[in-house]
Amino acid sequence: MPSRTSFPQFKHNCFEEYLSSRSMSFVVSARKYRPQNFDELVGQDHIAQTLKNAIKNDHLAHAFLFSGPRGVGKTTSARILAKVLNCENLQEGYKACNECNSCKSFMENASFNIFELDAASNNSVEHIRALNEQVRFQPQQGSYKIYIIDEVHMLSTAAFNAFLKTLEEPPSYAKFILATTEKHKIIPTILSRCQIFDFRRIQIKDIVNQLSNIAEKEGRKIDDEALHLIAQKSDGALRDALSIYDKIVSAVENDISYKAVAENLNVLDYDYYFKLVDTSIKEDLPSQLLLLDEIFKHGFESEQLTLGMMEHLRQLLIVQDLKTAQLLEAGDTLKKRYEDQASLCSKSFILTALSILNQTDIDLVRSQNKRLTLEITFSKICHLNRIIDKKKLFEEPNDPKDERKEEIIEPISAVIKQVESKNDSSKEVFDLDKPEEKLSETKTVNPPSKAKPREITQAKRVSPTLTTDVDALLVTLIKKENENKENGKELTVENLRVVFENYKSTVSSKSLQSALEYTKFEIGDQEIFVFTPTQIYIDYIKQELKLIDDIHETFPNLDIKIKFEVREETFPEYKAPKKPTHLTTKEKYDKLISINPNFEKLVSEFKLKIHN
Repeated sequence: MPSRTSFPQFKHNCFEEYLSSRSMSFVVSARKYRPQNFDELVGQDHIAQTLKNAIKNDHLAHAFLFSGPRGVGKTTSARILAKVLNCENLQEGYKACNECNSCKSFMENASFNIFELDAASNNSVEHIRALNEQVRFQPQQGSYKIYIIDEVHMLSTAAFNAFLKTLEEPPSYAKFILATTEKHKIIPTILSRCQIFDFRRIQIKDIVNQLSNIAEKEGRKIDDEALHLIAQKSDGALRDALSIYDKIVSAVENDISYKAVAENLNVLDYDYYFKLVDTSIKEDLPSQLLLLDEIFKHGFESEQLTLGMMEHLRQLLIVQDLKTAQLLEAGDTLKKRYEDQASLCSKSFILTALSILNQTDIDLVRSQNKRLTLEITFSKICHLNRIIDKKKLFEEPNDPKDERKEEIIEPISAVIKQVESKNDSSKEVFDLDKPEEKLSETKTVNPPSKAKPREITQAKRVSPTLTTDVDALLVTLIKKENENKENGKELTVENLRVVFENYKSTVSSKSLQSALEYTKFEIGDQEIFVFTPTQIYIDYIKQELKLIDDIHETFPNLDIKIKFEVREETFPEYKAPKKPTHLTTKEKYDKLISINPNFEKLVSEFKLKIHN
């Protein structure tokens, strides 16, 4: 029975022991469920099979290099290989027995034949020399003495050089297993002495299966969408996925839903992306702005929303084709939602929206009002369908217009090819000044009138066609391009000088005007040689993309290449600007006195000293 004076201390010690026992009872999933044999390795079947074949055929190298991203099983594979090589009672499938003295000592971290070194903290020449000394002694138990060196790229250059001879010609009982995440930092002489195994990032489906099995063993129920979200956030690293899983399990007491995982990982719920696309299809801008306001109130950044929306549109794009639908890594329920929404979106809508969002992602870096920038972006996306004939995109299932014949206009590029070819057999000549008349004469295809329309939820999906106005605009642009070709000038030095002079009159920079003035030309075979007296003038002219465009527009019939060259002897009248001379303090003082003699009185009055 403790004395009265020592009872508080006794109580404190008991509490510390309780906390210690409680803290030691939990083991993180990455350690608790670490693979113990080659068959349990996740997502690295090519590594496991190669090592098993090497053991089977007795073709084991003396040095291995396991390279790959973090958390993909490099150190785990090294430990499995080391345990298998020294196991005294190897099981079927090249599994360690976990019962012999060698296996038990390894699992208890008490093996005298298997050494694990951290090169991040043991990276000096002295550490490698000590290792070289240890290699000389034969194993006390088992067949091999195995050295697992983790993060080997952290070794210094001197340490690598000290390790070369031992790594190239070790004793027959010595095996080296090096692991690294940055293979490019290892010197080539080390790489050439090792058998290199490249570990891959683990696929999302493999991570989902592993997490599902662990959750089942732990008795926790977790949604399939939540597992996919954890796997996506892990970036192909199973250890990261298990760490996220432990965090979620600690935060959520009951069944784990997608929403709970999204909140804990600060990920925007995919429902918002589906709603944003729905409002864009309906052109419901007020609802879209309210959605954006709700997202911003939850504290999500503009960049995060932009990237998430781009990823969502990518998923919609890939599910529109059966060949690419397999790229969608999502649960069955979520995949069905993607397919339903993708059937309501045209490819032109998705691709244009992706282009707008990609440009927004670039502009957000220098934007002063990111929220306004994002609202403008989604306003543009909301009105994308204005350029698509919505009568052909969406029709009511019972619309009597289902029985009408639909005209499918040939692409405008095909029509222009017909004009340019001027096929003698058909004798068809289209008047480019009347695009509507031309388009009406193009070939049409009349589908069967009794064809059963395809029903998609509450709308009918039909291939979109561009409006006549857009086609007319394309015809006008191509006509203008053809006129430019017809009116193109002959490529001569005089005409080229005119282009430069005209461009010179449009710029205000004195430096650029000087660069354009000090230029001379030579015309080669489809080449223009531009000579200047200094390299800086070439740099000025190359930056003027508008000038280059003017040259190609003036000579549209030629495939011109422009080459620049410095020729000082061609410009004898050119005088390089004088470099400013740097005066000493005394020279500056004398110059000031010459300008104002009273300055000398000032220096004398205040007893100032002149230092060079």
